[in-house]
Amino acid sequence: MTAGPPAGGGTSSRPRSRSLPRRAAAATCGTAAAASAGLALLVFAAVLISMTIPRASLGQRTQALRHSLATLPATPTAVIGNLSYGAFDATFFSSPFTAGQLTATRNELAAGLARQGLPVVTALAWSGLSSGFSEVTGAAPQAMSSFPPKMEILYRDRLARFSRLITGHLPGRGQVSHGQVILQVAVTGATAARFGLRPGSRLGFPPDIILQVTGIVTPADPGSAFWGVDAVAAAPVLNTAPPPSLATYWVGACFIGPAEVSLLQTSAATGPMQVWWAAPLSTAGLTADQVTALAARLNGALTTGGIVQANHQSTQIALSSGLLGALGAFSGQDQAIGAVLGLLFVSLAVIGIMAVLLGAALVATRRGAEFAVMRARGAALRQVAGRALAAAATLALPAAAAAAVVAIAVTPGGGTAVAWWLAGCALAAALAGLPLFAVGQLRRTGPGSRGAGSRRTAAVRRLVAESGLAAAAIGGIIVLQRQGLRPGSVDVYSSAVPVLVAILAAIVVVHGYPVVLRLLLRLARARPGVSAFVGLARAVVAFGAMIDDAVYRADVSQSWRQVGADALVDAAVSHRPLGPAVQREIAAVPGTVRTATVLVTSGSLDTGTRVTVAVLDPSRYAALVARTPDPAFSAAALARPPIRPGPGAKALVPALASTPVAGALVRRGTGLTVGGRTLRLRLAGLAPGIPGVGGGAFLVLPAWALSGPPPPPTAMLVIGPQLDVARLAATVRRALPGASVTFRGAVLAALGSAPLPAAAHAAVAEGAVAAAAFSALILLIWLLMSAHPREMTLARLATMGLRPGQARWLVVLETLPMVLAAAVGGVVTAYVLAPLIAPSISLSAFTGSGASPAGSGIRTEPLVLAACAAGLILLSAAALAAQLLVARRRGAARPLRISE
Repeated sequence: MTAGPPAGGGTSSRPRSRSLPRRAAAATCGTAAAASAGLALLVFAAVLISMTIPRASLGQRTQALRHSLATLPATPTAVIGNLSYGAFDATFFSSPFTAGQLTATRNELAAGLARQGLPVVTALAWSGLSSGFSEVTGAAPQAMSSFPPKMEILYRDRLARFSRLITGHLPGRGQVSHGQVILQVAVTGATAARFGLRPGSRLGFPPDIILQVTGIVTPADPGSAFWGVDAVAAAPVLNTAPPPSLATYWVGACFIGPAEVSLLQTSAATGPMQVWWAAPLSTAGLTADQVTALAARLNGALTTGGIVQANHQSTQIALSSGLLGALGAFSGQDQAIGAVLGLLFVSLAVIGIMAVLLGAALVATRRGAEFAVMRARGAALRQVAGRALAAAATLALPAAAAAAVVAIAVTPGGGTAVAWWLAGCALAAALAGLPLFAVGQLRRTGPGSRGAGSRRTAAVRRLVAESGLAAAAIGGIIVLQRQGLRPGSVDVYSSAVPVLVAILAAIVVVHGYPVVLRLLLRLARARPGVSAFVGLARAVVAFGAMIDDAVYRADVSQSWRQVGADALVDAAVSHRPLGPAVQREIAAVPGTVRTATVLVTSGSLDTGTRVTVAVLDPSRYAALVARTPDPAFSAAALARPPIRPGPGAKALVPALASTPVAGALVRRGTGLTVGGRTLRLRLAGLAPGIPGVGGGAFLVLPAWALSGPPPPPTAMLVIGPQLDVARLAATVRRALPGASVTFRGAVLAALGSAPLPAAAHAAVAEGAVAAAAFSALILLIWLLMSAHPREMTLARLATMGLRPGQARWLVVLETLPMVLAAAVGGVVTAYVLAPLIAPSISLSAFTGSGASPAGSGIRTEPLVLAACAAGLILLSAAALAAQLLVARRRGAARPLRISE
């Protein structure tokens, strides 16, 4: 008879007793696996963000560069060489030289530029000779104007490459017949139409040259330097003689063939002849990071000139290129923007490194039992460190490689050294962090580590570490304020100031908030790491928001400076005056709130100085300025004096003067002749900027100072936040033909959408999103790592009768101190960042204006800080809600059975 099971379920207790260790082991392995997965995820995110943000910024700036260069004509992107005929003929060759000798010099010049590192497009380089302009005979009547037409003879050695033949044939060989030189020429279709030419036509060119047209061509690449170097090569131009003549005449060009170069030199006057070379440069593959180096090489080539061999000796050809100015302007703006963006890149990388170290510390904690067993079995600390290093490499290297592949895939063509450096630092933190934390944990928990001396040693180490971080933060702030952001380089130390300030604030908060929350000290210190790291990420979000907001305010201020109102009507070139009727039509446009007119004219002081004069109605103009962000305009300073002067005396007219003119008006009674009137002036103050009046020497006069009928104003300012811009534009077109209207909204949109500032805006936005992603990722890792201990606490309390609602409040009260600490730390960091970094940052490059001083407009935004704090609270609440949901679905019994 088979015995029954023992009382109390003895039969089933043995399998359960054997399964419990396996469950505990499985739970331990599960938490270690979760920690390892979390570390790999952190490494992936840190490397991905460290590489993607700088690479994406470089790609955006490169697109801005290429957009800027694409708007340039082809001529400025070429290196142009030029010599007078006499200098070339005397230095290089005996007279006359041939087309082949010109081509040989071109090839040598292009090769020399290429050896200097310039991207020369040798296939598009050309050389040429120009005769200078002379009057021609035989042209059609449509070429006649005040004076007879003029033409120059051009030779270009690659005419066939840069043109398409329409009719006839290209020039061949000229000849001399009966004392006359006959040169075969080709002309463009536009020149043929203006001069009335076709194949077989002839023009007379002094002294005894006949230009016989053999072919009509059209430019194959009208935008190339081949056609752009000479303004009349592609089409004739109507020239105007200088005053007082102002007579007009047409000028054009024709092309000879290579066999006629020597004949042109012997038959035409050589005094005005010029020799030309052009070497186009390719900028298609140029990136923003390469601009500075290319500009330096180009500047060196232009400074030293083109070195060629002539008569067995080296000779220089003077070179010029408009590309140098374009590259210099872009490089200065790009370097200033790059220095500001470096703060964002480095700060994000530091946050990533700290997050990786956090993950490594949590992995070391989860695998602490494994490392302790190794140590108990006799393994040395270096062996434990080697095992931890191998584990870290197994996790980090594939994650980093995958992140690098993804970053390169999503940001093609954005290779930059700083991205690899920052990604390498994140990977190094992952590889070194786990061994260091594992060994440190064994030292803390090993024999003799629990005594008072050990605790004092740990406290001293912690104090030293915090002091070092605080010193690093203070030092970074000092370095940043003293040397500022150096354009063209990313100083990792000073660029990490936003994070260093956040670290300093975190240290202060962590040591300060227990004083206020002493009763919750133990709970608040349970997991301080996560709140600190989330607070750092929030500091970067706030920093990016401060920069973006300051740039927008600077753009708004710049738009007001440029326009002066919501709309500016410039009637200076209109043939219809801006009279009272037209002013009433403009004032009647829907949405108009205020208007004011300005007469801009010129005058002469009795010292002989010419000045610009702005005449306006002081009270009306002051009322308009009061509705703008500009400083108030002092109408009282230009008020009419209450007491009239005696008989025969002239009243002194008050005038506001710009700084260059103010010195001349210190003496009372300075005379000004304007509009046929002579006024005696007194200085009433310095003049503010007046729309329609450029800088330099100018005066502002009240309208009452001009006796008699005043001239009509030249500009009208309109204020109206809800202005009907289409209606106003139509009114100006109808009532003031030829006048222009500028809308402040359009200027503001242009400032914000300029290629390079727009790329910087995008980089700042991407950095803020990346910092927010770090916050979410860190909270996710915290959820994974802290799930088991919190689940155990909730399970034990549930067995003692804790209700679900009480459990939620308990978790909230446990987490509240560190969430509040992170919020306070982020707010403190943001308020500290603004005054600390503002003096070292200039936003003029972001706005396209060189007038913005360093730090102007950078300030703390309470709404941004409130949004960041609310985001932190929502993320924390979401993480806790997810953990409570998982714990409720598992129930209380399973965690307790596993922990037995």
